[in-house]
Amino acid sequence: MKKIVVSLIISFIFMVSYASAKDFKSITADELKKMFDNKVNMALVDARTGMEYSQGHIPKAVNIPPEKLDKIETLLPKNKKTPVVFYCRGVG
Repeated sequence: MKKIVVSLIISFIFMVSYASAKDFKSITADELKKMFDNKVNMALVDARTGMEYSQGHIPKAVNIPPEKLDKIETLLPKNKKTPVVFYCRGVG
Protein backbone atom coordinates (compact mmCIF):
# COMPACT_ATOMS: atom_id res chain seq x y z
CA MET A 1 0.00 0.00 0.00
CA LYS A 2 2.83 2.42 0.86
CA LYS A 3 4.37 1.77 -2.54
CA ILE A 4 1.11 2.66 -4.25
CA VAL A 5 0.68 5.84 -2.23
CA VAL A 6 4.26 6.96 -2.86
CA SER A 7 3.99 6.35 -6.59
CA LEU A 8 0.65 8.16 -6.68
CA ILE A 9 2.10 11.17 -4.91
CA ILE A 10 5.13 11.21 -7.17
CA SER A 11 2.82 10.94 -10.19
CA PHE A 12 1.34 13.89 -11.94
CA ILE A 13 0.32 16.24 -9.09
CA PHE A 14 -1.47 19.51 -9.47
CA MET A 15 -2.55 21.91 -6.82
CA VAL A 16 -5.31 24.25 -7.77
CA SER A 17 -7.53 26.72 -6.16
CA TYR A 18 -10.52 26.45 -8.41
CA ALA A 19 -11.51 30.09 -7.89
CA SER A 20 -9.78 31.06 -11.12
CA ALA A 21 -7.41 29.62 -13.70
CA LYS A 22 -4.58 31.95 -12.68
CA ASP A 23 -4.39 30.10 -9.36
CA PHE A 24 -3.31 26.77 -10.90
CA LYS A 25 0.08 25.65 -9.62
CA SER A 26 2.11 22.46 -9.84
CA ILE A 27 3.54 21.11 -6.59
CA THR A 28 6.06 18.42 -5.78
CA ALA A 29 5.53 15.32 -3.67
CA ASP A 30 7.64 16.99 -0.95
CA GLU A 31 5.37 20.04 -0.96
CA LEU A 32 2.30 17.82 -0.66
CA LYS A 33 3.92 15.93 2.23
CA LYS A 34 4.57 19.25 4.00
CA MET A 35 0.92 20.15 3.54
CA PHE A 36 -0.07 16.83 5.14
CA ASP A 37 2.47 17.30 7.94
CA ASN A 38 1.17 20.84 8.61
CA LYS A 39 -2.42 19.55 8.51
CA VAL A 40 -3.41 22.01 5.79
CA ASN A 41 -7.15 21.87 5.14
CA MET A 42 -7.37 20.75 1.52
CA ALA A 43 -9.37 18.60 -0.83
CA LEU A 44 -7.45 15.74 -2.42
CA VAL A 45 -8.80 14.48 -5.75
CA ASP A 46 -7.76 11.22 -7.40
CA ALA A 47 -8.49 11.78 -11.10
CA ARG A 48 -7.89 8.15 -12.14
CA THR A 49 -10.55 5.61 -13.08
CA GLY A 50 -12.77 4.08 -10.42
CA MET A 51 -10.99 0.74 -10.83
CA GLU A 52 -7.56 2.31 -10.28
CA TYR A 53 -8.89 4.21 -7.26
CA SER A 54 -10.29 0.99 -5.74
CA GLN A 55 -6.88 -0.69 -6.11
CA GLY A 56 -5.24 1.94 -3.90
CA HIS A 57 -5.33 5.68 -3.30
CA ILE A 58 -4.02 8.35 -0.96
CA PRO A 59 -6.07 8.34 2.25
CA LYS A 60 -8.98 10.84 2.27
CA ALA A 61 -8.78 11.33 -1.51
CA VAL A 62 -12.08 11.54 -3.34
CA ASN A 63 -12.31 9.89 -6.75
CA ILE A 64 -13.39 12.18 -9.59
CA PRO A 65 -12.57 10.32 -12.82
CA PRO A 66 -13.06 12.00 -16.20
CA GLU A 67 -16.58 10.58 -16.55
CA LYS A 68 -17.65 12.42 -13.35
CA LEU A 69 -16.30 15.83 -14.36
CA ASP A 70 -19.82 17.08 -15.03
CA LYS A 71 -20.51 16.64 -11.28
CA ILE A 72 -17.26 18.20 -10.07
CA GLU A 73 -18.95 21.26 -8.54
CA THR A 74 -20.97 19.05 -6.19
CA LEU A 75 -17.89 17.06 -5.16
CA LEU A 76 -15.48 19.90 -4.35
CA PRO A 77 -15.52 22.06 -1.21
CA LYS A 78 -18.00 24.92 -1.14
CA ASN A 79 -15.29 27.27 0.17
CA LYS A 80 -13.54 28.44 -3.01
CA LYS A 81 -10.38 29.28 -1.03
CA THR A 82 -9.81 25.67 -0.01
CA PRO A 83 -6.79 24.30 -1.88
CA VAL A 84 -7.62 21.37 -4.15
CA VAL A 85 -4.88 18.89 -5.06
CA PHE A 86 -5.45 16.69 -8.11
CA TYR A 87 -3.36 13.65 -8.92
CA CYS A 88 -3.50 10.87 -11.49
CA ARG A 89 -1.20 8.19 -12.87
CA GLY A 90 0.81 10.67 -14.92
CA VAL A 91 1.27 11.54 -18.54
CA GLY A 92 1.05 8.45 -20.57
